[in-house]
Amino acid sequence: MKKELALLFVLIVLAGLLTTYTSIVKAQTTNIYISSDGSVVGTNNIQHNGDRYVLTGNISGGIAVQKSNIILDGAGYTLEGYGGTGIDLKNNVTDVPSSREIWNVTIENLAIMNFNYSIDTNGGGNHTFTNDYIANTTNDVRGGIFLWGCSGNNINHCTIIGEPAIYMHFVSSRNTITENNLSGDLSVMISGGEMVDRNYWADYSAKYPNASEIDSTGVGNTPYVFNSSGLVSGGLQDNHPLMNPIAILDFPALLTSSMSTQGLPSPTLTPSVPEFPSWTLPLLFSMVAAAGLLLYRRHRKTVSLSK
Repeated sequence: MKKELALLFVLIVLAGLLTTYTSIVKAQTTNIYISSDGSVVGTNNIQHNGDRYVLTGNISGGIAVQKSNIILDGAGYTLEGYGGTGIDLKNNVTDVPSSREIWNVTIENLAIMNFNYSIDTNGGGNHTFTNDYIANTTNDVRGGIFLWGCSGNNINHCTIIGEPAIYMHFVSSRNTITENNLSGDLSVMISGGEMVDRNYWADYSAKYPNASEIDSTGVGNTPYVFNSSGLVSGGLQDNHPLMNPIAILDFPALLTSSMSTQGLPSPTLTPSVPEFPSWTLPLLFSMVAAAGLLLYRRHRKTVSLSK
């Protein structure tokens, strides 16, 4: 009987552990909202004073921004996901009736990790992304910043690892991209008037093996030509590519090391918890209940035979 009770205890403990594990997964996939009225929904790790929102700890899950004219300051913390979208600036503008487009959002000092779309937009614009560390390890799109019909944005002093690193399509024009560390292409389509200058491109030396530094300026003597297709106007190259990565904010939440193949700091995070099917938890509880009932019946039978 002691062995049976021990087995039942182990099953109950396993059920409890899976409950906790499932709660963690749910927390990682739950969306957080900065609502149009300025309130924060879904986390206690964002404090705000007026239009400035500051992280006070790491966050698992994406943030949907539904308010214009705000500053989201990561304060060196990490927004980590398991696929999906990290910062959603679309505000469902394709819905009918459509929502308001989002304008003039600053995202700074934030590490955005393990999403399909690290930052995603649709319409709006005049955003600023600065001192951010963006990297993806998911198996789908693996993209960095996506600008869909979103113009007048400023991207500077960011490290972006994705394919593409920055995506500008469908009249997403007049964007300024300067002094970033980029690992991945810059994709432009049906856009124009971009200002791309003084960025470090991780594949620059491999793509242009004969390039050399101009005097001691830190600038390569061969422009970096990036990807484009369809109805594009303006310059399609970085005329002053940097020979070495620029220094950006040191994120205390990340453990970094040098990547010999890219020359960029490589974040090492605890892997995201894989999501279990929704039926897993009820199944385990059913197994525990069945085992408990079986043990109870065996105990009753043993007691009856002993009388």
